[in-house]
Amino acid sequence: MTLFMTELHVVDPERLAGWYAEVLGLRVVLQDAPKGFVLLEALGGGRLALKRSDERGRGCRLVFQVEDPDAERVRLEALGEAVSEASDNTEEQYREVRLSDPEGTPITLFAWSRQG
Repeated sequence: MTLFMTELHVVDPERLAGWYAEVLGLRVVLQDAPKGFVLLEALGGGRLALKRSDERGRGCRLVFQVEDPDAERVRLEALGEAVSEASDNTEEQYREVRLSDPEGTPITLFAWSRQG
């Protein structure tokens, strides 16, 4: 079994697709405006579907692995995004920053801590 995509129910899929492309670098691979559907793909093959709905995906959190959470924080702040201070999870050995998309979906950007 292979996970094909994660789907978020959003109010404005076209606007959010632009945000995910500009801010997180996802690539639009399919857009069906009449049906309110946009499929994006991340580097490495993960897919995110945005589907128009009156119900937002509040029970969802998106987690992206990045090379350097601190560098991502600087980049995101330069784009005007509100992003948390970087923090370390020493128990699980990763560093993360957090932000939300324009409709409030929580997003975590993390990197495993370097060892040795």
